[in-house]
Amino acid sequence: MASEQTSSVTSIPKTAAPAWALPALILFIFTVAHLALALRFPLANDETYYWEWSRRPAWGYYDQGPMIAWWIRAGCWVFGDAVLGIRFPIILASLLTQLSLFLLFRDLVGRKAAILATVVAGITPLATVGGFVATYDPLFVLFWSWAMYFASRSILFRSQSAWFGLGASVGLGLLSKHTMLLFIPCFLLFVCANKEFRNVFHTQGPYLSVSIAALIFAPSLSWQAGHDWMTFRHLFLLTGKGSDRGIDSRLLEFLGSQAALVSPLLFWAFILELARAIRERNPETGRARSFLFWFSAPVLTFFLLLTIKSRVQANWAACAWLSPAGLYACAVYSERPGIKRGFHFAAVSLTVILSLMMTLPELRIALGIQVPQNWDIQIAKLYGGAELGAAADREREAMARSGERVAVGAVTYDNASRLAFYMSGKPQTWCLFLGTRLNSYTLWNESSKPVPGGSALMVDDLAPDDPERPNYELVFDRVEPVPDPVRVYWRGVYRAPIRSYHLYRCYGYRPGLAAETPSGG
Repeated sequence: MASEQTSSVTSIPKTAAPAWALPALILFIFTVAHLALALRFPLANDETYYWEWSRRPAWGYYDQGPMIAWWIRAGCWVFGDAVLGIRFPIILASLLTQLSLFLLFRDLVGRKAAILATVVAGITPLATVGGFVATYDPLFVLFWSWAMYFASRSILFRSQSAWFGLGASVGLGLLSKHTMLLFIPCFLLFVCANKEFRNVFHTQGPYLSVSIAALIFAPSLSWQAGHDWMTFRHLFLLTGKGSDRGIDSRLLEFLGSQAALVSPLLFWAFILELARAIRERNPETGRARSFLFWFSAPVLTFFLLLTIKSRVQANWAACAWLSPAGLYACAVYSERPGIKRGFHFAAVSLTVILSLMMTLPELRIALGIQVPQNWDIQIAKLYGGAELGAAADREREAMARSGERVAVGAVTYDNASRLAFYMSGKPQTWCLFLGTRLNSYTLWNESSKPVPGGSALMVDDLAPDDPERPNYELVFDRVEPVPDPVRVYWRGVYRAPIRSYHLYRCYGYRPGLAAETPSGG
């Protein structure tokens, strides 16, 4: 058995200590690019929402685990409550992700292919935006990548100390996003699919990793138990949304969103290499390719099957697109017929162009390329915070001239958190649940809502004459819409406003349990 184990390890191509100059330069270029993008764009609604989390450190929140709040708070301690403070931790996380991927690919497919794989993984639209926008997905992807690295060291290279790193990575990943649970079946499937590694369950390593992961995740689990398991109930409700649409519509949306995240040509190349990997019989490369396959394909399959039940968000399967980059690079450099050089050039070029066109729309304007405005909907969401904050400051000051306290809020978490960040003094804001979706503000509302009979300045995307406009009259005696909406422009890209905010002066607050009921989804 010992000789069998030795052969299984030596069959994986390894290189001597790498020359770090080129990999370091690549990581430096990506980091500088992410830093430039972070300083170029204002904060998205979700980023201000997670910043709100960071102002109230805890072991859990309604939507997900606490890791994003902790990283943002650490960044704000260094750079202040500013754009860089919120985004710098994500830039660091992206750098660490790329480093771990390079180390993983170096061990499995060799240094030359590892460099290409790291570049390919870093130029996709998914990695470009995920390299600077502060959400919990980049942290989840970070710990998934480190878990893959330590899993490879522990199983393929028999490193006993790597089991500690594997357990810590999985535990920290669970604190980032509960999708990290999918790492466990991926691990089990890989081991079961390769009989020479099945004896690993007769060693202490896997159980040590599980114990470490459980120990790290236990405080968050305890928090959930004390808060009616709100995050798990939320996630369960999310997997039931979109059932009113047809299965074919949900399936096409999922496939289209994944192709957009990694770019169309790379998407099909990745799928092709995953299919080839499962049929690989070459003992020199088979185990490495099998490892990369099993930490991607099960995740994609799971979410593909989930489309039968509900709509699947584009970012849910983000971790599945890490290891295919290694398979792709291996195919480019393989002696057997693999990725043709012409296709490789086209795929990489298209990916770079799409990432540039998405993050530098002025470039396509200069080139005379016109696209529908809704293609920029995700980037457009980054704009509007400063304009909204300035207008809300003026209205709150006018309402507060009588000396009374004026609460500030909205019926959705995105507008409430955007007010909190962009208004002067960064006030504690309020989310009024008038049949709107439950969110983490349910944990904090009591300290920021108006007193009975008090006043509030409310913000919404809908105009006063819109029939879907929140019915503030249910909980206020008097509601006065501010005549002029806050129009948000994306200068240099679109002439027309890309969105509008509407402000409402509300007086005489009447707490009403029946009216202030969230939808729960």
